[in-house]
Amino acid sequence: MTAETTKELVTTTLGLFQAQGFATAYESFSDARNDLRDGDYDDAIGKAITGLESTMICVHEKLETDLPQKRDVTNIWKSTRTLLRFDDIVTGAKDNAVPLIGSLSGLVTNLGAMRNALSDSHGRGLIPPEVSEAIAELAINAAATMATVIIRRYKQLESELS
Repeated sequence: MTAETTKELVTTTLGLFQAQGFATAYESFSDARNDLRDGDYDDAIGKAITGLESTMICVHEKLETDLPQKRDVTNIWKSTRTLLRFDDIVTGAKDNAVPLIGSLSGLVTNLGAMRNALSDSHGRGLIPPEVSEAIAELAINAAATMATVIIRRYKQLESELS
């Protein structure tokens, strides 16, 4: 059974993605939610992180900028963070916002590591790792929240340029 907060978060995120034209990310998060519902937790993790990556790639495409040479989730995030000027968000903000924005890099890195270790994105051995529903749900929620922040920042910068 999926937590109500997860359903609300994913539904909100999916609506935002549809409205802003992030179709590939929308599909990945929708599939991740279905996998969670169906008990396919390793696939749910993989698809959630793919949704996050798709969000960042779409931002690069919409802003007509090149992706980094090394296209792992961490490097795509570093490029997206710079492109969307995330560090400018904390200018003039309270001291507690600075470490929060800084911790986003750790979140993205750890989501990528989770996908590598727990999902089937890179194949499976004879004994696949056991993945709990709670961990799969955490991956979906964290990736969806991060993707939502990226889209909202993109929208903010887009409106400032208009």
